[in-house]
Amino acid sequence: MTQHASHKPDGRTSILLPSGFVLNLLAPDATGLPITDIALCLASQPRWGGAARPWYSVAEHSIMCSRLVAPEHAYAALLHDCEEFLGDWPSPVKVMLGRDYVKERMHPVKQALRRRFGFQDDVPAIKHADLVCMATELRDLLPPAWMEWGHLPPPAEAVIVPVGPERAYALFLERFEELRP
Repeated sequence: MTQHASHKPDGRTSILLPSGFVLNLLAPDATGLPITDIALCLASQPRWGGAARPWYSVAEHSIMCSRLVAPEHAYAALLHDCEEFLGDWPSPVKVMLGRDYVKERMHPVKQALRRRFGFQDDVPAIKHADLVCMATELRDLLPPAWMEWGHLPPPAEAVIVPVGPERAYALFLERFEELRP
């Protein structure tokens, strides 16, 4: 983001991204934000608060989700968690903080990203694919736990094989190029 020399963004409310792009979280404008910033941050964000083993990223989750939906929803499914470049909070943390509150506070950022990359992810098929991914991650990457997961559909047939951050970054960008309108 280009700023006038006399107006510096507030480091307490703005995020500096790998390319040098600055996103003001209180008035988000993602115009010009490079997809490489999103890809790198998502590839560096662990799913499940880092509890998944082997280590597994939000970028890998997003790629999987994009492959579980019909082709017309694949691009939006790839970007459905793009706001998590700010961090991927496990669902129980969102519930503890107030899921509606978290959604409300993140909504302007998500809307700015939707405008920038031209997608709409508020689609039942994408939500379902997200839950299938969650069920598959539980099966393949987390220890068995005596917890109720009844809200989840059956997992995908394919077994998840994590690829690590560098490869996840490259794969996310490849999938983005393949799908972008």
